[in-house]
Amino acid sequence: MKQAKIIFLRHGECEGGEIARGQIDVALTELGREKMHQAFSCVPQPIEQIFSSPLVRCQHFADALSQQLSIPLTILPALQEVNFGVWDGQTYDAIYQASPSQFDAYWQDPWQVANTPENGESLVDFYQRVQQGFMAVVDSMWHSLNAADEPETNNQQALVVTHGGVMRCIMAYVLKSSQNNGLFANLAIPYAAIMSVDVYWVEPGNDVTPLAENQTHQPEASFRLNWPQMLPTDTR
Repeated sequence: MKQAKIIFLRHGECEGGEIARGQIDVALTELGREKMHQAFSCVPQPIEQIFSSPLVRCQHFADALSQQLSIPLTILPALQEVNFGVWDGQTYDAIYQASPSQFDAYWQDPWQVANTPENGESLVDFYQRVQQGFMAVVDSMWHSLNAADEPETNNQQALVVTHGGVMRCIMAYVLKSSQNNGLFANLAIPYAAIMSVDVYWVEPGNDVTPLAENQTHQPEASFRLNWPQMLPTDTR
C-alpha cells in the first residue's frame, strides 16, 4: 500500500473586513501573513509539493514559501473560493439589507441552485470543481510516489494553500456527506486553520495481470480526514 498526506492551510486574515469574500482578489493583512507563517511552522516536514489557489490571499504566501524552501508550486484555479456573484465583496449586513429573503434562503440551504446569488456559482458546481482540483492533487502525489528514486518511498506530503469553502467541500467529499447544509452554514473554519487528509492506494494483488514495465496504473484511492487544527488564541 502507498500513502500520502495532503495538508490544507486556509489563508489568513484579509484586508476589507467581514465581507462575502469569494473570488474578489484582496491581499492579506500583516496579521494574516503572520498567522499563516505560525500555522505552517506546525506542519510536519518535509513537504514535497505545494499547491495553491490563484487568488492573492493564497498565492502570495505559497509563492514565497515555494521560493524559500525550493519546493515546486502548482497553481490550481479549481481550488479558488466560490464565486458569490453580485454579493462578492459586499458586507453581510449590506447583502441582508438589500436581499433579506434570498440571503436567508441561501444561508439555510445553499445547495439549492435557485438560492444562488445573481451571477454567482452554484454550490453544486463549486463542489464538483473542488472535487476535480482535489483529485488533481491526489493524482500528482501518486505520480510523485511512483517517480521517486527510492523504491521503498511510500509516504509523501503536499501542502495546499486555499480557502474555507474549499476545505468544506473537501470535508464533504471525504466524509461522503455532500449536500450537507451544516458544513457550510454551521461549521466555523478560522483563518490559518490546518486540515489534513491521509490518502491510501492499495496495490493490486498477485492474482491481477501485471502491467507492462513502463506502465503505471493508479489504484482507487481511499481517504481519512484529520479534523481541522487551529492556532491557540493570541492573548497579546
